[in-house]
Formats: sequence, C-alpha cells, structure tokens
Amino acid sequence: MTDRLEAAPLWLGACVGAQLLVVVLCVVMAVAWRERPLLLHAAATLMSALALQALLAHWPVQPRAVLLLVLALAGLQLLDLVSHAGGLRTRRRWLLGASAVALPVLAALSTFSAWFAAGGVLLWLVVVLLVLQRAWLQSQPWAWWLAPGLLALLAAAGSTLLEQPLAGMAEALELAVLLTLWTGCIYIGTSWRGRLYGETRARIQARNTIDPLTGLATPLVLAERVQAARHLTKRYGHPSVLMIVHIENLPAIAHEFGPETAEAAVLAAASRVREALLRDGDVAARLAHARIGVLAEGAAPGQAAATVATRILSAGLKEPLAAAPAEYLRFRIALGPVPVDEIPPKLLLHRLNARLDAELQARNERRIATLSQDEMLVRTDFSTL
Repeated sequence: MTDRLEAAPLWLGACVGAQLLVVVLCVVMAVAWRERPLLLHAAATLMSALALQALLAHWPVQPRAVLLLVLALAGLQLLDLVSHAGGLRTRRRWLLGASAVALPVLAALSTFSAWFAAGGVLLWLVVVLLVLQRAWLQSQPWAWWLAPGLLALLAAAGSTLLEQPLAGMAEALELAVLLTLWTGCIYIGTSWRGRLYGETRARIQARNTIDPLTGLATPLVLAERVQAARHLTKRYGHPSVLMIVHIENLPAIAHEFGPETAEAAVLAAASRVREALLRDGDVAARLAHARIGVLAEGAAPGQAAATVATRILSAGLKEPLAAAPAEYLRFRIALGPVPVDEIPPKLLLHRLNARLDAELQARNERRIATLSQDEMLVRTDFSTL
C-alpha cells in the first residue's frame, strides 16, 4: 500500500501530462481541419487539469465547481458533435441551455452546497442521454468512443460528490485516471468524426471544382477566376485572355471509331490543353463535351494567340490518338480579352461560343479567331461573318 502511495505522484503527473498532450493535439488538429469540437474538447480538458490542480494545491475554488464547468464544456462539444443529426432541434436547445446557462450557475452555487453539484450532474446526464438516444444511430462508428468517455466523465463528477473533502492522493489519482480516460476516448471519437466529415467536405469540394471525366476545372471555377482576372485588370492593368478550345474532329472520331474512342479523345484533349498552358495561374475548364474554356492571365490577345493558342493547336497535332492511331486532335480556338466591365463570365463564354459556331459554319481555314474588346462588349451577330 505504501509503494502505491509513493508511486501515486508519478501516475498523477503522467495523467496530467497526457491531458495536456491531448490539449495540444486538439488545438493543432482543430486548426488543420477547422473543427470547432476539437477546440471545445481542448478547453474542457484544460479545465479538467485545473480541477486536479485545485484539488492538489488546495485552491479556494471547489473541484466540484470546476468539474461542473467541464461538464458544461463537454455538453457544448457534444452539441457540435451531433449537429448533423436530424430531429434534434428541441433537444439541442435543452443541451445548449443546460451547458451554457444552468451548469455555470450551478457551479457557482455548488461552492455553498454539494446538492447543487448533484443537481448539475443529474441535469447533464439526463440531457446527454436524451440527445444520444436520437443521435446514436446517425453517428456511427465514431460514436462508440463517446460511451466510455462520457461514462468516465460521469464517474469523475460523481466522485467529487461522494468524497469529503476529496483531498487524499488516492482520490486525486482516481479522479485523474477517470479524466484521462474521458479525454482520450472523446479525442479519438472527435478526431474520427472530423476525419470522416473532412473527407466528405473534400469530396464535395472536388465535385464542385474538378470535372470528374477530364480532371479539369469546372465552369464555376473558371467563372470565379475570370472575375478575379477582371479585378487585376481594373486595378493594375494586368491583361487576361479568355478562350474556348473546340475539338473539331470529335464527331468524326465518334462516328468512325465509336463513343468509347471519342471519350478517350476528350481525355487526351484535356491532357494536352493542360500541358500546353504556360503558367501555373492559367486555368482550363471543361464547358461541354467538345469544348474547353481556358483563362490565360498576364497576356494580351495577340500574345495569347501567338503563345498559348498556338501551343494548344500544336499539342493536338503532336502525336496521334492512342485509341485511333491514324487520327490527330484538330482544335479550333476563339479568344478575346477579359473586359473590365462587369459582364458576367457566362455571357463572355456565350459570345466566344457564338464566334466558334460561326467559324465552323463558314469553314474558315484559320484555326484561331480573335475577338476585339468591342466584340466582347457588344452583342455581335457572328452568323454574318
């Protein structure tokens, strides 16, 4: 028994060190993943370490009052954890009221009587059970870590009610072990949830920004970049060019070799357009089955026609298609400057598409059609060209 008491300070220090390590990990991962529940858990864990210090150093603050504040922070964190669960509006309000209002008030009153602390623990337990009853099935598999963690926190809070005055080393070690078990389990469950939801957000963001077939950007990204390029032009005179690349012989490839070969041709076209871009700031987006939009920043129309557009044409003729060795990619391009006027990018693309349609209908030999600033601003009838 004496040996255990002598080793108790070492185990107690290890528990406090583990809690502080969890605080650091929570803060780092919360910043990296933008997860507020991890920050709330860091605050709750730091508060639990203060409860241990209040117990061992005989601070005038009662440990049971600090632990009620731990319960309040744990309730707020649980509120964020189950924010995805449906049908919990009323119960979430109860959890918010208990955590943000009732428990802090009871923590202050618990310094006068332990009955207030008991009421706070009971209130927290009832509200948590009501919330988890509805959210449990919608929170798998990470919710399994919540059960042992919350039970350990409940036992830690209950121990402060049973022990009077709760000042022995053995009682402090028991409390430290329970709090360490709680913070570790909740950290694992919260991190698991953050990883799952982070991957979901990444997939949603990728779906909104990356074309699944070609790996190019989506029209939404291209429109946002056009708006940004317009601001650069307006503020610094930094010119940009918007162009549309049309795969002219794609219908012939599909007719002769089948739709699978045509799909392979689209992939090859996307890859060659991406490789032909000169700068990292340039962006290519798939607009339609046979058309790719390109934004070339820092280039005037003449320069873009001589560099970016010419490189794209050359990339199509560089080598035949792997699925059709006798066929090359024949591109036709329409380009124009990005005006400083607040014209929607969709309208600019529409005008470039109309010019391309007119060029295809007229069967012009030139492969690059350049629109002037006035043509990009004025609704031009390209069918007469």
